[in-house]
Amino acid sequence: MNLAWRSCGTASSGRSPVVLLHGLFGSAAQWHHMARPLSAQRQVITVDWPNHGHSPHVDRMDYPLMAEGLRRVFDDLGIDRAHLVGHSMGGKAGMVFARLFASRVASLAVLDIAPVTYADRYMPLVYAALRMNLGQIQRREDADTQLARHVSSGRLRAMLLQNLSRSETGWAWRNHWAGIAASMKDLLAFPAALCRDPSTMPTLFVRGSASDYLTEAHRPLVNALFPAAQHDEISGAGHWIHADQPAALLCLLQAWLHEPVIPRHVQCYLRSLDNPC
Repeated sequence: MNLAWRSCGTASSGRSPVVLLHGLFGSAAQWHHMARPLSAQRQVITVDWPNHGHSPHVDRMDYPLMAEGLRRVFDDLGIDRAHLVGHSMGGKAGMVFARLFASRVASLAVLDIAPVTYADRYMPLVYAALRMNLGQIQRREDADTQLARHVSSGRLRAMLLQNLSRSETGWAWRNHWAGIAASMKDLLAFPAALCRDPSTMPTLFVRGSASDYLTEAHRPLVNALFPAAQHDEISGAGHWIHADQPAALLCLLQAWLHEPVIPRHVQCYLRSLDNPC
């Protein structure tokens, strides 16, 4: 499978690229505000998972399939090794890739997810998207009005509606909702066969202080699978750390990558995405 990807910055012989992996219902485009400042030091690649963004639609997707698609991206771009940063579903996919293709990973940063099976809190959002009548949408505000009948959170609606695109023939979803729905059981889980042997790979697990996805209760399992794991927490962030506290996350990732602290004007730009600096 040929996954869609974006590249920012230029490849450097002395610095491995960074590959940013989005979560469920996300896309490569959502990493733009992180990719640009990170690309000052190295090449940054953002990838669309199957059934998301501009990548192919498939009937079923799981983490080994996603890892194999990412391997092909590495091969196509001539990437020997890279640093992986994965949020939520992308963090699970990054863990699986690191297990299956360990020699291709310089380090792994996992954002607010654990290698466990989660309860399903997503199918109501899939059903809400499928209930929408795209033919009745004239403006994006119309889509939000329709979606609000089933999704009360304005933030969740905004996230979902980022996947709605307009063409000359009307509005359409980039996401393949049926394929995501059929795959939900696999996406909520973590492949048990990959939980047997520990990995000594340099790994960073980052949780949002206001999130319940990655907790202290998960730390023993994380440490058993990744004995070299470091743990950090970003204050004031929920599950979507890169949207809630982008400047804090960027500082943390640059320290992880042993890069200089980001300039103040870049921190101001990132903070302005939520609040004026």
